[in-house]
Amino acid sequence: MNNYKSKKYKKLTVFALLILVAGIYSACTKQDDFKKFVAGGEISYTGKLDSVKMYSGDSRVVLKGLFLADPKVVSCKIFWNNKKDSIVIPVVKKNIVDTLNYSIPISAEGLQNFTIYTYDKAGNKSIPVYANARSYGDRYKASLSNRGISTAVKGTDGNATIQWLGMDKLTGVFTTELQYTNSSNTLVTVRTPIDSTKTILKNYKSGSTFKYRTLFLPDTNCVDTFRVAYSANLAVDEDMTSLLSNTGPFVRAAYDGSRWGTLAGWTTSAGAKNINNNQYGGYELRSGVGVLSFESGWGINTPVTNGLIYQTITLPAGKYTFRLSGIDQNSGGSRYIAVAAGNTLPNVTDIPAAAIAYANIADGELNFSLTQQTTVSIGFAVSIDNSGQYIKVKSVKLLKWAK
Repeated sequence: MNNYKSKKYKKLTVFALLILVAGIYSACTKQDDFKKFVAGGEISYTGKLDSVKMYSGDSRVVLKGLFLADPKVVSCKIFWNNKKDSIVIPVVKKNIVDTLNYSIPISAEGLQNFTIYTYDKAGNKSIPVYANARSYGDRYKASLSNRGISTAVKGTDGNATIQWLGMDKLTGVFTTELQYTNSSNTLVTVRTPIDSTKTILKNYKSGSTFKYRTLFLPDTNCVDTFRVAYSANLAVDEDMTSLLSNTGPFVRAAYDGSRWGTLAGWTTSAGAKNINNNQYGGYELRSGVGVLSFESGWGINTPVTNGLIYQTITLPAGKYTFRLSGIDQNSGGSRYIAVAAGNTLPNVTDIPAAAIAYANIADGELNFSLTQQTTVSIGFAVSIDNSGQYIKVKSVKLLKWAK
């Protein structure tokens, strides 16, 4: 080997040794760094809580999850409120897979974020599990109210019908719970979904009262039902319409074979019979349905002058409403619904002074009170001219107030 090659070989050998030494040093340094990072031994993780679900509630949230096969787990710790609040749940495994179902009290209302760890005896913890749920409290409860009632009436069939007003479903309302006493003196509880507009109280005991409350679930993930307080004891009005006859759709006692007639079961004065030479009046067949009718003009009918249509009945003391449905009329003349003591209704001009109570037909109802059992005449008192004036009523109802 010549001198040049010998020198070159020596240089390469030295360079290779330097690379080898550098590699060994680097490897030793990395190993030392790793030992520093895992000082105290190898990293050990416990099995995390699996299949985690959280549910909203009343001043609480509910945590559900599964402890799987890791036998080392001895506790579960839950953090919330930016880890300012926490709770530790001891874990004693009895099965390969155990279930966690835990209620966490939460005083603050609103959405809460949770971080969940499991631990072994040495304090090693699992990787974090994140979940959230909402807690409802006094602020939400203060926003709740009972569903409103439109009418509460006991019918002639012995059943009471509650007609409900609507509610905003965004409040979480889902049902109304009602308690009443039936005719067998049994306390009955019924529930009516928010989408239903009425509740039937079967065999309602006359003179008794009912109470109700409305129930809410603020979200579909909530484990607690919120209830407002029961209403005060309420009474139902009583349907007294059965004391009247022919209340609608109306039937006729006499008929011209085409359109006009007189009403069955009602007293009709001569002044109300203004059709076909004063032969008919008070009844009309309109679109195939019988209605109580006053009509004048159009070259066929004479004016209605002191037209009285009424029935006479005996009523116990109490407060009453005589209600009309399906009113169709124009304007002009004198148009009264009235009730008066005795067997006849006063003349139209005497109604304001002689009636127990009166109202305009356009009002749709007449309210009156009786201090004792009284025989009364109740119905219509009308005078209209010959310029095409008319009044049509499809049905009437008589209600006795609960109070």
